[in-house]
Amino acid sequence: MDIAFDIETIPNTGMIGNLPEPEVKTGNLKDPAKIAEKIAEAKADAVAKMALNPLYGRVCAWVAAEDTESVGMGCLTEETDADETRVIEELFQLLSGKRIISYNGNGFDLPFVYRRAVLLGIDVREYGLPTLTEMTKRYNRWNIDLMQVWCGFGGFEKLDNVARVLTGDGKIEIDFKEFPELIKSEEGRERLLAYCAQDVFLTLQIWNRVSGILI
Repeated sequence: MDIAFDIETIPNTGMIGNLPEPEVKTGNLKDPAKIAEKIAEAKADAVAKMALNPLYGRVCAWVAAEDTESVGMGCLTEETDADETRVIEELFQLLSGKRIISYNGNGFDLPFVYRRAVLLGIDVREYGLPTLTEMTKRYNRWNIDLMQVWCGFGGFEKLDNVARVLTGDGKIEIDFKEFPELIKSEEGRERLLAYCAQDVFLTLQIWNRVSGILI
């Protein structure tokens, strides 16, 4: 059984104090105010990138689907380790026993969610899932990364670009900076999950086009 999935992530605000001090090149600046401004900009940039690093980010939402009718999803309702644990465990339960179809899953989604599992004390073996190393091997029976299928190993192309040409459909536009606020309300969570679901449906459409031809 094949299942496509995608995750969304947010900064873990509780880890802001653990961020390493950013390296700031002040060049020939001598004005203390301008130097302070440059340092503040670097720190703001580091905070913005927290969502991309499992040490400093959280899984905030996921969607997984075998087709457009069989869809599972999960979303944080609060920014706590306990709620993120719930969200990740529900995802692992759904992925268990299935072959995963992803787009850049090897490069981001799988490494992120596996490493968050380690940090939260979740054992993937309890769900019958392989190690991250096995899951993300170039050739394996657990996971197919469609970006690697389309671009070749090590290649890169945005999901939106491939989907628009192959399927005529594209991603929903949204600002990632909105995610922390979206999880605070039911309406916001629905919007976040709709965005994530569209990525999954695009992944399924691409899979249906390339399966049996490119792989």
